[in-house]
Amino acid sequence: MPEGGIFDRAKNAVVNVVKGAGDVVNAVRSTVTDIVKGTLKEAGDITGTALGVVSDAVRGALKGAQEAGAEAAQSARAIVSGAVEAVVQVGGDVVEGARNAVRGAIQGAAEVGGDVAGAAVGAVEAAVETAGRLGKSVGDVAKGTAEQALETVGEISADAVDAVKKGLSSAASLPKDVIQSVVGKGGDSET
Repeated sequence: MPEGGIFDRAKNAVVNVVKGAGDVVNAVRSTVTDIVKGTLKEAGDITGTALGVVSDAVRGALKGAQEAGAEAAQSARAIVSGAVEAVVQVGGDVVEGARNAVRGAIQGAAEVGGDVAGAAVGAVEAAVETAGRLGKSVGDVAKGTAEQALETVGEISADAVDAVKKGLSSAASLPKDVIQSVVGKGGDSET
């Protein structure tokens, strides 16, 4: 499927669902889950290459949420959660899927002029929470998504990397030992 296809499909679906939804977060999560799951099933072989559509779907969905006037950070969390859930439902590699979702959320936030550091931390938190809820390895997902967040943010804004490190280190929902192994020194708030 061409890159523009999944991006546009996700964007348009999210615009439509946000405009008609009372519970925007759950509507967005469900819509993204359905789109990503359907696209991955169409791909047949759920490999790293096929999981690349996750980034495009997340970017498109974030663009749609922004166009529909939804709050960006809250939408990004719901979108990442929906994408990770879809990967798990089709039997894909949850760490790779989560990494792709986090990359897409950060790129999408940059494309719509959003808070890149906030999107990065929120996306990692959403991926880890979803993995835990679905019985997947929280530590592996936390490590993979934190690494991906720092890499992707570094490609966009070197200045934002420190903000992401601080945000990840202070996020109560993330496993401190795993996050510190990724961000290194600078998180003096270990308890």
